[in-house]
Amino acid sequence: MTETVGLLGYGRFGQALSGLLSDAGVAHRVVDPRRDEVPPKLLAGSLEELVGWSSVVVLAMPVSSMRASLEALRPLLTPRHFVIDVGSVKVRPVRMLASVLGRDIPWAGTHPLFGPASLARGDARRTVVCPNEPHPEAARRARALFERLGCEVTEMSPEAHDALMARTHVLTFFLAHGLVKAGVGKDLPFAPPSFQPVARLEEYARREVPHLFSVVQSENPYAREARVGLLGALNQLHLGLEATGGTAAAEPLAPPPGLTDVRERIDGLDRELVALLGRRARLVQEAARVKAAHGLPFPDEQREASLLEQWRRWAGLEGLETGALEDLFRAVLRLSRDSVCDSSGGSA
Repeated sequence: MTETVGLLGYGRFGQALSGLLSDAGVAHRVVDPRRDEVPPKLLAGSLEELVGWSSVVVLAMPVSSMRASLEALRPLLTPRHFVIDVGSVKVRPVRMLASVLGRDIPWAGTHPLFGPASLARGDARRTVVCPNEPHPEAARRARALFERLGCEVTEMSPEAHDALMARTHVLTFFLAHGLVKAGVGKDLPFAPPSFQPVARLEEYARREVPHLFSVVQSENPYAREARVGLLGALNQLHLGLEATGGTAAAEPLAPPPGLTDVRERIDGLDRELVALLGRRARLVQEAARVKAAHGLPFPDEQREASLLEQWRRWAGLEGLETGALEDLFRAVLRLSRDSVCDSSGGSA
């Protein structure tokens, strides 16, 4: 099916999308309150004219304007149309599409992960399409349209999309604007190459995304949780550096290959050690009760000295350093004595 596209909005993204539609030979027309900014050959005379001519209606506008636009569109739409939005968040727009258009008018939420700057750089074109149960055909048509524009399309639920964007777009914009406020990137003539990604992020915030910052922070339902998590991690790192005089190393992002398996085996042995210490403590409690019944001393220093010597011999057979082992032995004795105190309500 050859789609004809009606574009509601001719801002930064609307213009970028119009350029892609033109390059792909997709017929489209535009309605925008700023009529002077729309090329005359693309300008539709009215919303009624646009909808009557189009098979696809694209909402290229702020999320805050969507409901009013949908309500104005609704009386003009028929089941032959389908409506998509192109917002950077998906949960709220999809709810509005479902609320206003329901099961009668096909619709799908989409998020083209590109903009004017990324298109100018020649970055990969990716788009998320959110299928919905009432209108599977609309999601298929949306996929076909974006694939015609040279996009790699991924299908994802609105919730999964916004959760992912909270860990990418939200935190990227948050960090970028934080760098701007902190004055990072200014007057640094001798910045090392490692600083260049930070400088690009700061420049990105100043030049490319100021209009998106408030949208992704306020409209994404997972944004606050992502920001709080990042701030908590940064604060924890800061406090760790303060406590160690700046020598604390950051946790590796992921263990090297093979280390996870070794750690799991170590954890298993540690659990066995704890279980053995528990069994030993219970045996010591039993020994203490027998001694108490026969008037024998507890603890028995001669017995402990004999045990320590025995531990030293065993350590030598295992190739272990005996000084550290003696500290461990005394800790085990202390643990066992404490268990007797706890079980008897006082010192044995």
